[in-house]
Amino acid sequence: MGGKSSPKSRQELMRRLLSSPYFAQAESLRRILLFLSERIESGDDSPAKEYEIAVSVLGRPSSFDPKIDPIVRVSMASIRDRLRAYFENEGRAEPLRVSLPKGQYRLVFTRTDRPKAAEAASKPALSWFWSPYLLPANPNILVYTELLFFRDADGNFIRNIYINDLATGETGLRQKLGGLASTPLSPSFHFVSAGEMSCLLAIQRTFAALGAPLEIRNARFFSWSDARRANLVLLGSSRTNPFVRSLHSGLPFVITDRTIENREPRSNELSSYSESRSVEGRLERVIEYAIVTRRPGPAGGSAVTMISANHGRAIEGAGVFLTDEAHLQGVLEAIGRNQFFQILLRVELLDFDEEVVNVEYVTHRVLPS
Repeated sequence: MGGKSSPKSRQELMRRLLSSPYFAQAESLRRILLFLSERIESGDDSPAKEYEIAVSVLGRPSSFDPKIDPIVRVSMASIRDRLRAYFENEGRAEPLRVSLPKGQYRLVFTRTDRPKAAEAASKPALSWFWSPYLLPANPNILVYTELLFFRDADGNFIRNIYINDLATGETGLRQKLGGLASTPLSPSFHFVSAGEMSCLLAIQRTFAALGAPLEIRNARFFSWSDARRANLVLLGSSRTNPFVRSLHSGLPFVITDRTIENREPRSNELSSYSESRSVEGRLERVIEYAIVTRRPGPAGGSAVTMISANHGRAIEGAGVFLTDEAHLQGVLEAIGRNQFFQILLRVELLDFDEEVVNVEYVTHRVLPS
């Protein structure tokens, strides 16, 4: 271990790390961090073995072969990136830091001087991106979506991702159920997307750090009259959020039920972006896309930011991206200080539980004021 640190200070840091938005929803990465931390506390400072992590921590079978299943290496890269993001954001004032050296599966704790308050608060890219929401003139409202399920008399919940209209949903679902069509069903809105909630929490934390108020509203109980004079943040897909659906029309990138359509493709771009799945050895990889749109609000002088995707975890990945200074610094350099724009993001998900492991900028469009 680098520097001097007590077991108590290390354990307290690990608790804050694991409860942060960078690790709270990433179960396999949490397990790896805990495993490596417990090795340190047991007095073992030697690097762990890739096989040991795969089998003992991630539940891979004893036949695990790192040559055909790179889950440990991919997970370690994601942990390094999330540790960096934590210490650049929520953990920027931490006196104790932890790192994961490349090529070594062990944690290194080091002490650092607390940064000056002015330096810690300096987040030029974050301040630029969220600047419309930092002014006192308009209230800030984030609108999330609930998912339409149907419940039978035995307490079973049924959902089809393409059925989200309460008025016609039961008829459409019965057509898809076939032999189960005679089961009595009642609508239920008791569930939300885990990825969407992770995005919501990341934005809420960022607004709190920037000193900006943020009201949280449910799309089912929100109307255009509620939006007058308000700066909005809209989460969801065109299937689930009617406000996203109505405000995406006529833009260069438009989200549909299954894809993100590129209405003005350039020479190095695709005309549409949709989910792709592949298997690397025994490791499943999923590529999803999210579109971030900043456009004028329904009332003069307000702004709307839409974070849209056809997979909840892609919305989560976009939330991670939009609350990270380093990621937004790259966007700022790419698009300048334009007020309205669309940003296309590529989100990589890993393994059966589809954890977000990487988010990358793909391209953008500048929109007219």
